[in-house]
Amino acid sequence: MSVSLMQKVLGDDWQQLPEVIQRHYQISGGQQSRLVGTMEIGYPIYLFPLIWVIHLFGGLLLWRGQAAQAEVDKAANGEWLHWHRTMTYADGKTDCFSSRMSYATDHELVELIGFGFGLRLNVSVQDGELRYRSNGHFWQCGPLRLNIPDCLLVGSASISERAISEDEFYLDFSIRHPWWGVNYYYRGNFRYR
Repeated sequence: MSVSLMQKVLGDDWQQLPEVIQRHYQISGGQQSRLVGTMEIGYPIYLFPLIWVIHLFGGLLLWRGQAAQAEVDKAANGEWLHWHRTMTYADGKTDCFSSRMSYATDHELVELIGFGFGLRLNVSVQDGELRYRSNGHFWQCGPLRLNIPDCLLVGSASISERAISEDEFYLDFSIRHPWWGVNYYYRGNFRYR
């Protein structure tokens, strides 16, 4: 099997991850995988217009909710890891967003959403958890790249993934603004289908 994106980004730190997290990322060369889970999505209602704009450009989940049923499809295609996330809420509403990740340098990758917008993410392993920390947003049009500090948008993203059993892990994604604190989050348990 060829080296996966996360193996390349983490280098020797890959071995510190629990097997359930490794399975989550150990796809390459045209392989696909699917996760299912239950998530909670939240943010203050006054941020709805900003979240709506970000969602319009292909990022974040728009609807808040408890116990949303999640399906996360991943596909490895060359240098890219493609993600498609679909949520189904208790009232029958659905929401989705897609992104793609690629290697930037050791312990850093980029995640792109739509219309040239993206995010640089530092990646590390701490106490057996996979941790992402945002390192600035950007907008790219051809060779032109405009860097956008996290504080000019909703804030800095952090993600942690930790094993809770041999077959399940917990994901916690939050965005914290230096003035407003945590203003967006989604979290929940996932397992392989």
